[in-house]
Amino acid sequence: MQDQTPNSDEVSPAATDDVRAFLENLTGPSRGRIMWLSSDRSQVSVDEDRALLITHGTGNRPDRETAARLTWSGETYEIEALPDNDIWVNGRKIGAAHLLHGDMIEFGEHGPMSRFRLCRQSFPTRWPVEEILSDAVAYARTSRRPFGSRLSNALVESVRRILLETSVLFRVTVIFVLIVLTTFVAMQYRSDQIFQESIDREARRLEAVAIALAQTRQEALSADELAALRDQLDLQLSTNAERLATLERRLSASARVIRESTASVAFLQGAYGLRQEESGKMLRHVLGPDGAPLQTPFGKPVVDVDGNGKPVEFQFTGTGFLLEGNGLLVTNRHVALPWTTSDKLTAFRSSGFAPEMLQLIAYFPGLTEPVEASFLGASDTADLALLTVTPSATTGRGLTLSQTVPDIGDEVIVMGFSTGLRALIAQAGRDFLTALQETGETDFWTVATRLSEQGRIAPLASRGIIAQITAKAVIYDAETTVGGSGGPALDRNGQVVAVNAAILPEFGGANIGVPVQEVHRLLTTTAGK
Repeated sequence: MQDQTPNSDEVSPAATDDVRAFLENLTGPSRGRIMWLSSDRSQVSVDEDRALLITHGTGNRPDRETAARLTWSGETYEIEALPDNDIWVNGRKIGAAHLLHGDMIEFGEHGPMSRFRLCRQSFPTRWPVEEILSDAVAYARTSRRPFGSRLSNALVESVRRILLETSVLFRVTVIFVLIVLTTFVAMQYRSDQIFQESIDREARRLEAVAIALAQTRQEALSADELAALRDQLDLQLSTNAERLATLERRLSASARVIRESTASVAFLQGAYGLRQEESGKMLRHVLGPDGAPLQTPFGKPVVDVDGNGKPVEFQFTGTGFLLEGNGLLVTNRHVALPWTTSDKLTAFRSSGFAPEMLQLIAYFPGLTEPVEASFLGASDTADLALLTVTPSATTGRGLTLSQTVPDIGDEVIVMGFSTGLRALIAQAGRDFLTALQETGETDFWTVATRLSEQGRIAPLASRGIIAQITAKAVIYDAETTVGGSGGPALDRNGQVVAVNAAILPEFGGANIGVPVQEVHRLLTTTAGK
């Protein structure tokens, strides 16, 4: 690269072997151009646009004022500032100076800046990066411009020279490194995304597990809860006894319906787990060295698909009732498939897990042993499900479905196991509760087994009035609560007119039942499959 200014007397390095040095212009209109120095004396001029011109010999351009004179001393050039012209070398104003390789020369108060280099009859066609960076640092240190302007000029010039004046190999290497770095950054970004998705998925899974386990713990009994139950037992039993006695005295027909229907109402107890869809493994507890399940500092169990303990159980209870003649058990869909309530199923699936029933059993009044129950089908339009049980449980049991729709104002008797195990323990009596405290048998499964063995499984009954009837719901005010879902709502003839499904506490404790017509529809649909 050389100065192509018209009428310039500067010598191209190709035209002579006597090139001794050059000025590399760093600022101004001549930035990036090389001014060759080959004669013993040269004149340096700066025009009004701050463009730099070298004239060899003692002549001068008539349209330009000479700013400095360069004279060869045998080893290097000496620079002399002419009258009325200011020259700075390495940031120091001079009258004359002996130039050294790499010196920074600034011509005039606002003139261009150049770097002096000795080339000893050879000029490098490509510059090493360290030289380019050295020039940038020297410029930033010696220029008298404002700091921001100096810094920006140094950076821009460094980038330009690295892109244009370094070797092809270096530029190819830089491009290759940039490609590698870009690829690495992209891969790292994608890896971070995958990791974040994994964290989010795990958080959703843990949230779903925590919610389900919290509901499970509601069924568990602690020592303190047993003590509280014992303290309240006498009052609760007295209240229940008085209520039932009053019901029998006032409505002998209702007492008969309760007595004849009790054996057909089942206490349902079950648990489901989670199976990882990708690996097919069950979610299990992680055991410590002592064989006990590990817990987090917040008291939550540590679980993992590679855990060495039992599968994590999400326990639940509910109510169901046998149908006469076919041995089928009717209950709610949210009882038979408890993971379908709230957002549990969505949370489980989004975290890569599928719920799977681990155990579902039914306890019938009068039977000391539980019977296995299996899912048969569920309604797509109502909160109903059908279960099958072993034939031994159906002998002499079963309720009849009403063929007609009840009227508003009709009485209904709702039967079920409201509040689950707690109500059964309260009904079992003080001695049973004391025995549980002494033996410490408060396990979800063991308590129900002990109740069944002692013949203490019996549903609660409550009486109410039908307040509203629609095609999808029967609303009544019979008292019931959580755990009574799936129980029958009976008319005065003992026939099922609805299946208890939900509570409406905001409406004075009203309950919603699924109309019996939906049960008929589900039976027809299931029989057709």
